[in-house]
Amino acid sequence: MAKVYGIDLGTTYSVIATLDDNGIPEVIPNLNDSSDLLASAVYFPENGEPVVGESAKNQKDIYPDRVVEFVKRYIGKEGEHKYNFDGVEYDPITISALILKRLKAYADEQGHDVEKVVITCPAYFGNEEKSATKQAGIIAGLDVLNIVHEPTAAAMNYCVREFKENRKIMVYDLGGGTFDITLFDFSVDDNGNASIDVLKTGGNDRLGGIDWDARMEEYMCDKYSEESGIDVSSMDSELRSIIRAQVEQAKKDLSVLGNKSYTIKYDGDRIRIELTREEFENRTEDLVQQTMDFVHKLLSDVEMAPDDVDVVLLVGGSTFMPMIKNAVEDLFPGKVRLEQPNLAVAKGAALSAAINWNEHMNDIKKKVESGEEISDEEKEEIGLNDGEEFNSSKIDQLIINVPQQVSSVSDKLTRSLGPGILVNGEDYFIDNLIFVGDEIPAEAVNRYCTPEANMPKIVVRVFENTSEDRENTLVKPCLDRAGNPQYTDPELKVKCIGEVDLELPPDSPKGMPIDVLFRSSTIGLEVTATNVTTGQSAKTVIKSDALYSEEQINDAKALFCDINTSGEI
Repeated sequence: MAKVYGIDLGTTYSVIATLDDNGIPEVIPNLNDSSDLLASAVYFPENGEPVVGESAKNQKDIYPDRVVEFVKRYIGKEGEHKYNFDGVEYDPITISALILKRLKAYADEQGHDVEKVVITCPAYFGNEEKSATKQAGIIAGLDVLNIVHEPTAAAMNYCVREFKENRKIMVYDLGGGTFDITLFDFSVDDNGNASIDVLKTGGNDRLGGIDWDARMEEYMCDKYSEESGIDVSSMDSELRSIIRAQVEQAKKDLSVLGNKSYTIKYDGDRIRIELTREEFENRTEDLVQQTMDFVHKLLSDVEMAPDDVDVVLLVGGSTFMPMIKNAVEDLFPGKVRLEQPNLAVAKGAALSAAINWNEHMNDIKKKVESGEEISDEEKEEIGLNDGEEFNSSKIDQLIINVPQQVSSVSDKLTRSLGPGILVNGEDYFIDNLIFVGDEIPAEAVNRYCTPEANMPKIVVRVFENTSEDRENTLVKPCLDRAGNPQYTDPELKVKCIGEVDLELPPDSPKGMPIDVLFRSSTIGLEVTATNVTTGQSAKTVIKSDALYSEEQINDAKALFCDINTSGEI
């Protein structure tokens, strides 16, 4: 039986899981840290290999300039998130690759051979963030079978164990740096085969546990100021770092206790401060409300009431805070389940990886049995040597045992996608072709015409946004026709994610028809522009500074092949 793996690449902690021989998801423990989790922190010592995990996190207060955390918030986004350590430049993609390499390394040390993986991402990630996540996996030396939304993975892990009948399931996923809310329809047919269908997704990829951490730090600083007489604004970096070192533990303590005292030792003084859960909850009430606003909006969008939801799953490490369960329980009394918050996503990803692998194996089997030639890569996957005759039992031995009731899992786009076009010859708009809520994979084509004669090429800009209007598909872009930034509705989160350059033959007339095809999957977006008259076509190459070209991926993969990671200082 083949082995595939699921990885929850988290903002604060990451997890790797696989299926045992009975098809049950199991987490591969991080023996270095005596935990099922790997802290998503990387420490770069001046001499030696990068350190990933709790040991790296613990160096933050000693060497703040040599520890990198929370890169998931920046992966696939343009910005100055660059790091240089000992002559090697890193960014969110390559930092994420180091975290993935560490997961692989400690799993391999326990007898695994991690290669084929499914990696999860927040449901509200756009195309660039998903593509960047896949690129991190490739650079880490992994074969990324798919990118799966975190709430979908969590729902899979729960549904295959708990349900034998139809349910409406909501997943409230509050991680270290991101928040998703997703509604699923879980259905079972007469033969016991189940399907999981995404009905609606919402959320914020810049809201998570680290925002509660920031409030806890403010709270502790205020209490220290009250007891010591030192003004908060005059606290130096050393004192701040001493307080910051207590933040995560204080947040965990107040999830269990009503109050707790802490001693802050600084400059020869010992100051005792007392914190209460009530005060912390008062200081973070607005953050909780932000998440609940998304819940209410989602219910409104699908025209459902709280009573229409059967189960609400709480996943993500930040849902351990009682304030979260209490807020969700108030809206959905008796329906809330705290579902393995730190582990559910990785376990569901392992299930998804197995389903992906089995579908791929069955596709190869059908090809061979129908007389179709299979590729060298496919031959290698099934262990077919040159000149060896195909035997279907080879593939049967590679099929992974998974719960039989899972027959299909569908996901939905969380961004609308379309090209920039001229309307009436002068007004520049986005014409959305595929929309928020379309089932993945999604595909659409539309025909446009060149606006002028004798154009040497046509440049098709590719945009994503959150508009759900299928009647009026036109949206004002964030760039004008000349490529200059311009104001657009911030609620629609409009972003230019690439462009296609299609060369035109000399003396091309005005009005030459151009077909633009959008094809989106969970892993990325392909856009093709075709000259209908000549048949010549060009496919998109995403040119965002946040993503790597194929050449850059190969260079980084070669470089990182020689960079090992450690779990210890």
